[in-house]
Amino acid sequence: MRRAFLVLFVLAAAAGVAGGLLYTWVLEPVEAYESAPDALRDRDKLIYLTLIGDLYAYEDDLEQAQARLVMVGVESDGSTLARHIEAYLDGAGRPEDVRNLARLAQDLGAHGGVLAVFASDPTPSPVPSLATSAGPTVSPILTPSPTPAPSFQLTERTALCAGPGEPGKITVWVQDMQGTPLPGMEVLVSWADGQDRFFTGLRPERGAGYGDFEMAAGIEYDASLVGYRSDVAQELTARLSPGYCQEGVVAVDWRLVFQRAQPAP
Repeated sequence: MRRAFLVLFVLAAAAGVAGGLLYTWVLEPVEAYESAPDALRDRDKLIYLTLIGDLYAYEDDLEQAQARLVMVGVESDGSTLARHIEAYLDGAGRPEDVRNLARLAQDLGAHGGVLAVFASDPTPSPVPSLATSAGPTVSPILTPSPTPAPSFQLTERTALCAGPGEPGKITVWVQDMQGTPLPGMEVLVSWADGQDRFFTGLRPERGAGYGDFEMAAGIEYDASLVGYRSDVAQELTARLSPGYCQEGVVAVDWRLVFQRAQPAP
């Protein structure tokens, strides 16, 4: 009896394996697809572009980078890359992910606009050396005195009517002491259980120092600048007071202006 059961078990297992092979090999065989880089979806294509930027940062070979862009189906000019970078950042992408791609776009002739976010760090000043007539040149070890970070004051906070049917936005302008717009300034928006960041300069048609953030109904936000001593704009909501705006408007926008303060004497 036990032997008969074992035989039936082996036959059933063999039938199952045979049926599986018949289905996968004959009835529904697996087909392999290979997509050329230029046929990728926009999101996947951006991954290729960031890799091209990273390779360019490593190899410093502009001609090779241009050839790779053509392979992905992207025009090898800086303005095209800048548009891809802007679309990525508009989708809440991180600037550090496309920093090398931004450098490639700049080396291909693009400038301003979204690329202002990736402005190069200033070159440090050379360390002076002391020379004496009695001996060789000596380079002293200098301990730099800490430079205080600039301060930014909130010089304007104005509630404005949003467009009809549009959600409210926090709109930010950042300026230097003379009122010149400052691109590439990072703005922190926080609320009770989260936070987000955005940069000025990603909407060049609105101004180099402009950036915005879309608010959700019923949430209270704070806004300030990152990396600097900054005033904080508090209790910002999209809530609309009755009779404040014309019919059809459902939210308010907040206009915030942060201006660099005069240094203390």
